[in-house]
Amino acid sequence: MALPAFAEDHVADAPAKPQGAALVHRILATDGLRELDAAAWDALSASALVENPFHARQHVLAGLATVDKRASVRALAISDAAGTLLGLFPFGGRGKIPSPIPVGFGAASKYQFCGTPLVHKNHAEAIIGLWLDLMVAGTAPGLWALPDLDMGTPLAELILDGVLARRMAARQVNAYERAFLTRLPGGSEVHLQTVLSKNRLKDVRRTMRRLQEVGTIAFEHVSDPARMRRRLEDFLALEHAGWKGERGTSFLSNPVDAEFARQAYAAPFAAMDSLLLDGKPVAMKLSIRTGETAFTPKIAYDETHKKLGPGMALEYLLIEEFYRSGQPGAVDAAATAEGHSALNFFNGHKQMATLIVGKHGWQVRLLAWLFEARETLKHRVKALLKRG
Repeated sequence: MALPAFAEDHVADAPAKPQGAALVHRILATDGLRELDAAAWDALSASALVENPFHARQHVLAGLATVDKRASVRALAISDAAGTLLGLFPFGGRGKIPSPIPVGFGAASKYQFCGTPLVHKNHAEAIIGLWLDLMVAGTAPGLWALPDLDMGTPLAELILDGVLARRMAARQVNAYERAFLTRLPGGSEVHLQTVLSKNRLKDVRRTMRRLQEVGTIAFEHVSDPARMRRRLEDFLALEHAGWKGERGTSFLSNPVDAEFARQAYAAPFAAMDSLLLDGKPVAMKLSIRTGETAFTPKIAYDETHKKLGPGMALEYLLIEEFYRSGQPGAVDAAATAEGHSALNFFNGHKQMATLIVGKHGWQVRLLAWLFEARETLKHRVKALLKRG
């Protein structure tokens, strides 16, 4: 198959300037990643320029013990001369794209919805500079794919600026919008009236009244370890009882995946928000965080109450709680905006993409073409399945 014509690479005429002379780097094998100092890893997660709880220690180690046990997951670790961990770039050699060229894929597990590396906010320019220099020198993989990267962040800007300075190449593929929640002046009522149409807001409040007619409803936030363990089991059962269980994609459909959930989603790293109907959860939303932003990778609701709209009701109550409590600082839906329950209630979006970076333009172009071809094939298969 002939390759199509490509747009110009992200390149410049300026020569590269060496950076990171006072920094130390190591390529960690899987065992080395497991043995990385816990306090140092946690401190880096908390001080990252761009938050990414999917690369937090608890989440990554849970994957290595379960769903990623047979994967060759490594990491580029960057420290200062005193040994302080300042950068961590987890990567695997195998991704969703069968590439003929060695690639550092920036996320391994199917439960990682962000491939942003952990880069200390006070040393970001030097860390990114060294990472790119190592790619050019061949010390680190010369071609990387960072999935689900927020292209509007200072980190993405640093990467693209560094690529230009070194006459490297970069391409964005699989772009999409991700729902993002921040506070608007005026409180929750102003927020709801701003993001929802009048008819939609009426529908939501009608849903709340219907639920109240059936029984007593309450909102619950759980973040302490003991209660979180119990609520996680409720979440797993609720998810498995629905369409994901029927399709075999729920956590409980596979014992390995269930064990991953129990290890990864423990408090205080994880929390659970629930809509209770007569004390029983009928809609639940899982969140994880290492900083001011909560990421919500999983939701589930009781499909026996589907006509009552428990998922929509929970989102409504979450907006009220978001303004009432002042926590968290923001919420990332951790999914594509299309079809996500949060889309109706969130007031912003992030511009997401997979960012491909490499020292050779032709390799970047080839990998970008493979990503785009896979996406095209997926859409065509879905269309054929819909036709029946």
